[in-house]
Amino acid sequence: MFRISTITLLKQQPGRFLSCRTMATKSPGANPLEVIKKGCLQRNLCDEHGYRRPGLHWTFSIAVSPDDPTQPPNLRTVGVQRVSEDGIDFIMKKGGDTSDFLAAGKPLSILHLQGRYMPGETVEQWRGEGVCETRPLSEIRDKLPTYSIVAMLSSKSIEQENGAHVEELRDEVSGKRLAMQNKSHMTEMIQSTRLALENGEISDETVEDCIQLYRFKPSRLECMIGGPDSVLWNRWEWQTDEKDEWNPAKSLLPH
Repeated sequence: MFRISTITLLKQQPGRFLSCRTMATKSPGANPLEVIKKGCLQRNLCDEHGYRRPGLHWTFSIAVSPDDPTQPPNLRTVGVQRVSEDGIDFIMKKGGDTSDFLAAGKPLSILHLQGRYMPGETVEQWRGEGVCETRPLSEIRDKLPTYSIVAMLSSKSIEQENGAHVEELRDEVSGKRLAMQNKSHMTEMIQSTRLALENGEISDETVEDCIQLYRFKPSRLECMIGGPDSVLWNRWEWQTDEKDEWNPAKSLLPH
């Protein structure tokens, strides 16, 4: 995917026992978040400002460790709402373990995949670590898909309906997950919530009390890029310095 800038062939000479070829590849960019944005723009996942295009499935996975070291990390797949030079924005329903951990500033790991592993094409695998900062939902409110807002509001309404008996919804399920006791009622709740939202009967305060906007701020990112036609996959790593600015990318061995 990246241009080979120099190729040096060392022919066998007296005193040399092996021929070798040295290849230097050009860094994909100074800011890895801009590299992600550029790739997603080329694949039509986002617009020129990094906002997800309407109706497209664009996700990445996050993992955050609970306080109990004997328990595995909480792994979630969340929808990307925007990628910019400042971070990756996504939303979660408030009140869950993972949401609480992120709001408290616990470190997390992420995995983002894009592209297709097909002849003539390339796939990108992004991994990284960092923390999340909470952001006002108003920054992205008009860009959020209605179905995400409705689903989160409806789930919150089911919690409130059960009141003091909400713990019954957690019987025999893990963490703060809630069991589906009546699918027909949940379907009705979603339909009525969607209608109320479309008619302006749900206040912004109600939405903000239910949904939190997060921005993932990476301190390290790495990317592997390649495909079926690749002889060698390119692997790059970026790390931030003490001023939270990106150091130059380093080329890594593929494994």
